[in-house]
Amino acid sequence: MTIRISDSYLSSILVGDMNRSLNGLLEQQRMAGSMQRVNSYADDPRAVSSMQRLTALIAQNGDYLRNISRSRTLVDGTDIALQDLSEILADARVIALRESSSLANAETMTNSATEVDNLVNRMMEVLNSSIEGHFLFAGRNTATAPFVRNGNSVVYVGDTGEVRAQTGPNSTMVLNIPGDIFMGSQNASLAGTTYLAPALRDATLLSDLNQGDGWEPGRIQVITGTGTIHKIDFSGALTVGDVIAAIENGTRGEVTAAIAADGSGLVIEGQGPLAVSDADGGTTAQSLGLVAKTPGGTLSGTDIRALPDNDTLLSDIPALNGHVPLGTLLVNWKGAAIQVDLGGAVTLGNLRDRINTLLPGMDLVLQDGYLQAVGPDSESFSIGDADNSGSAAALGLAGEGVPVRLFGVMEDLQAALNAGDKDAVHEAVTEIMALSRTLTGLLVKTGGRQNDLDWAEGILRQRDERLQSNLSLERDVDVARVATDLSRAQASYQASLLVTSKLFENNLMQYLR
Repeated sequence: MTIRISDSYLSSILVGDMNRSLNGLLEQQRMAGSMQRVNSYADDPRAVSSMQRLTALIAQNGDYLRNISRSRTLVDGTDIALQDLSEILADARVIALRESSSLANAETMTNSATEVDNLVNRMMEVLNSSIEGHFLFAGRNTATAPFVRNGNSVVYVGDTGEVRAQTGPNSTMVLNIPGDIFMGSQNASLAGTTYLAPALRDATLLSDLNQGDGWEPGRIQVITGTGTIHKIDFSGALTVGDVIAAIENGTRGEVTAAIAADGSGLVIEGQGPLAVSDADGGTTAQSLGLVAKTPGGTLSGTDIRALPDNDTLLSDIPALNGHVPLGTLLVNWKGAAIQVDLGGAVTLGNLRDRINTLLPGMDLVLQDGYLQAVGPDSESFSIGDADNSGSAAALGLAGEGVPVRLFGVMEDLQAALNAGDKDAVHEAVTEIMALSRTLTGLLVKTGGRQNDLDWAEGILRQRDERLQSNLSLERDVDVARVATDLSRAQASYQASLLVTSKLFENNLMQYLR
């Protein structure tokens, strides 16, 4: 049986094949032109969903990086201002020493009083400095200059609020120093210099890590020198011991984990080079202090200790190693030398109880991981050792406690110079030196913030690189493959054109010839 195929049917087949070849060619040209594999929802719905999630994470990461950039401007400005204040105090100390000497006379003291007034104006200029219209030392009331003149005195009109910036998905940082700290109080105080955070233990709760900021549950990725990639889930972990066990179980013993010798963080060991990062775009490794790479087989994490409290055992504090049991302090206060035996103290709370019992009115405050001795009034006191134990220095409390009054001491110094009172001028030297120590502590705190911002920026840039890489895997084309596919699509379309033209050569006119 003969089957007759009509010209119209044959034409539709040929044109359909040619259009399919053309569509394939156009699709390859579109990918080659955009260098993207996914150009519409229809191309790959699953990939589109993943791309949207990764794009949102990249945008969020960019917000954190911009926060860090703005925060660094504020912190750097604060650091410069504190250095300027230190120089002004150094000038005030020179004046006080000079005018309390035997070479001083009424004329030089009057001239020096004018110098001190100029120093006060310089202090106000520094403390009223602003960046982009935001006053550095005004607390949260950044729109108003925080220090104003009221007669011969300086008044602080800012607030005590903290300015915080979000530097990661689950981390914030205090950026400012409220100006009320420079006004001081009428209470003599001695700020401690030893960070008393307890060492990590297996039983340490993860929610207490990072000075109480806690951690972020999720997964981390560990890559060893063998090229093996381990993804470890910590979602069920509650303690540091749980994290250590999860690492060793998740890597089947290829990597071991432990608490660092100084108790500050975690250490993992395995065949190097080792690399630890966050998986799934999270911040779990970052919150555990483990985002790092090392060419060797030992990777040490950053300090993630919890803040101490009154129940913290002295034996758990690395800074006190070799000093427990503590010795006896010698406190010179109110004209008496008082010995405070700390030998029976077991916790930080016990230290406070001993101070309160033997020195009624004096308090031992635990603030941000440091001890601070605060007197009930403006009378100065000193703390040292009554033995050779070195306990005062170990606790960071060796020194003199004085009322810290930045403008108050300058007013007292100026009044003493105007009155020609050399003894009062000399007394100002001690408080100026105490102020200098306070500024040094603030500079150390600001320097720590600068380091924290640098570290946070490094983590965010690594995270951005991973997110961009994952997005590229979902969205972008393989250049070599698209070039090959484009060449094949062009050949297919040209072949379709050629076949169609050949088949339609046998038309009626050619047949009649």
